[in-house]
Amino acid sequence: MKVSLVIPTYNSKDLVAPCLVSLNHQRLDEADEFEVVLVDDGSTDGTGEVVDSLPLTYRIRRVYVPRTEKSCRSAARNAGIRAADGELIVFVDGDQIIDPLFVQEHIRCHRGRPAIVAIGFRDYQAPGAVDLALLERSFTPEAFPPVADQDERAQVTATLSQNMGNLATGWHFFYGCNVSVRKEHLLAVGGFDENIQKWSFEDVELGYRLHRRGLAFVHNLYSRVYHQFHPESDQERYADWRENFEYFTSKHPELEVRLQWVLDSYFDPGRTSRPSWFDAYLRFEFACRAVAERLPIGHSYEVLVVDADNLDSAEREIARVGAAHDLIVVDITDDRELPTAVQAMRTGRELLYFKEPSPELLQQAAKSFGCAALLKYAAEV
Repeated sequence: MKVSLVIPTYNSKDLVAPCLVSLNHQRLDEADEFEVVLVDDGSTDGTGEVVDSLPLTYRIRRVYVPRTEKSCRSAARNAGIRAADGELIVFVDGDQIIDPLFVQEHIRCHRGRPAIVAIGFRDYQAPGAVDLALLERSFTPEAFPPVADQDERAQVTATLSQNMGNLATGWHFFYGCNVSVRKEHLLAVGGFDENIQKWSFEDVELGYRLHRRGLAFVHNLYSRVYHQFHPESDQERYADWRENFEYFTSKHPELEVRLQWVLDSYFDPGRTSRPSWFDAYLRFEFACRAVAERLPIGHSYEVLVVDADNLDSAEREIARVGAAHDLIVVDITDDRELPTAVQAMRTGRELLYFKEPSPELLQQAAKSFGCAALLKYAAEV
């Protein structure tokens, strides 16, 4: 499979250099390949000269887009899509440091699955400098600052299960920092909406259109990136959020889109009491589930534990049991294929999935979903 990484950047040479250097360490199967399409969105800080000086070991094309009043991340990413040669497009932001298994993991999700969106998470780094010379030699934690915080979405999947396909709002997790989809689907829905020119929603809105096209959304637990620290203004971001939300809901007046307003309570810096992003997101998720009449209250769940003994037949068994019962799958193997296979399933029932969960997480899930069988299993772990 040929992959194109589309990376937009604007006046961020000190962030994009570690991003590009980290990609030297990608590990791919022999038959696979990747290219980088770096879209320079009219930078004036010497980004081009810095990129040209980097010792990169892969094919990179720098697409320079002159700065205009219509310049934005949507337009930059669309320019990258048009220039890309790969059948699979992976979007990465230029302020990420990229794990060596990143491209391989995105390919693995899509191989044999033509109609999915694969979403990876990011960890947030603490403030500090990147040792670019060390990163050139080796992808080692000593080359960059430590992780200070996890992706906010990780708490949602840990609580409600790691089956993103079971979320009512999985399309909202389409973040441009780590996501992949086949080029044919991007072209079919028209790419990013270039009317969304400010911060937020340009990626989520595309995710919603891909959701409406019928693509399955899966979380890849192993395609990691690390967000480099740089300061941002909450006040400016909130103004952009409000403006783009109004546009998004005028374009898509569906109730599930308008219910994103629940998140305003988190983004508004003027509120004296702001909920966490996690709490606000749970309200959004359960509001959408309530509209769809699928709140997880009063359900009777079957529990299926997958271990080394039944791994080979697990996918078939999950599909069989899941078609007749609401099901909780506890996967205690280190297999990487089953999480994607489960998330791509459509059983018509509640299908919860927990990968190598701790006893504490299982106890929390047992109480949240009223599953006594799961509580019993958690006590035995």
